[in-house]
Amino acid sequence: MKKHLLSTVSVFKNENEYLKEWIEYHLLLGVDHFYMYDQDGGIEAMKILKPYEEAGIVTRHSWTHFDGTKHDKRTQFWERDKSHIAYAHAAKNYRSKTQWLQKLDIDEFLLAKKDIEIKDWLRSLDTKRVKGYRVYRFNFGNNGHLVKPDGLIIENYLRREKKYSNYKDAANGDFLSSNRYIYNSHRWGYKSFKGGGILTDFEEIPIQINHYYSKSYEEYRTRQNVMRSRDTSLDAFNDLNKSHNDVRDTRILKYLEPLKSKINPTESLMYS
Repeated sequence: MKKHLLSTVSVFKNENEYLKEWIEYHLLLGVDHFYMYDQDGGIEAMKILKPYEEAGIVTRHSWTHFDGTKHDKRTQFWERDKSHIAYAHAAKNYRSKTQWLQKLDIDEFLLAKKDIEIKDWLRSLDTKRVKGYRVYRFNFGNNGHLVKPDGLIIENYLRREKKYSNYKDAANGDFLSSNRYIYNSHRWGYKSFKGGGILTDFEEIPIQINHYYSKSYEEYRTRQNVMRSRDTSLDAFNDLNKSHNDVRDTRILKYLEPLKSKINPTESLMYS
């Protein structure tokens, strides 16, 4: 039996104000461990993560040594960037420690679509036959916010697109390859000739990803996208959010009060 049932692997930069909410939320959800590749290199991120590292919850890797290299730029599909290298490092070094390894960014929050415990569902999977599963991702919009609101992400951004527009995969560590030649931030590579299948049926998989990509216009303008430039005009922001506020989805609010009790943020009563 592996040390962890469910772990995430994340590459992050300039996410300090969101790190604690993201970690505490996923601990409530049942994530056991977080493999975090720190492209920020700042003291503040290290301070935020240190208690979790000392508790054995987070494994942090400083990941600034590729800055300024050929891997530190927007890439074509055949090229390898520093995030791809991080995912390969996690696959090679941690596949023996975790049963399920989920690719997940700091602006992505896992959520059970049904009234289940994610760990119970994972324990029901046949780990001899299932080598991975696909978690479909919904983009959430700005919810009308131009200025960063007080409170938590999960309470301030409750409107999303109607249909999922992307996905992130979770891999069974028993099937996971070293991923040396997988240049993709959404899917994993698996060992050859080992068999197994990937669950991809949206209805069959009881988990989704809430993707809080833009948040408020203030945050959209100030947050740096690690691998590509971004048009920060208001027109571009409005265009991005055009179809991302269509559906009100409040299921995540069941975690709000337990989460607030963990991190004591500035109170917010804005649930619109």
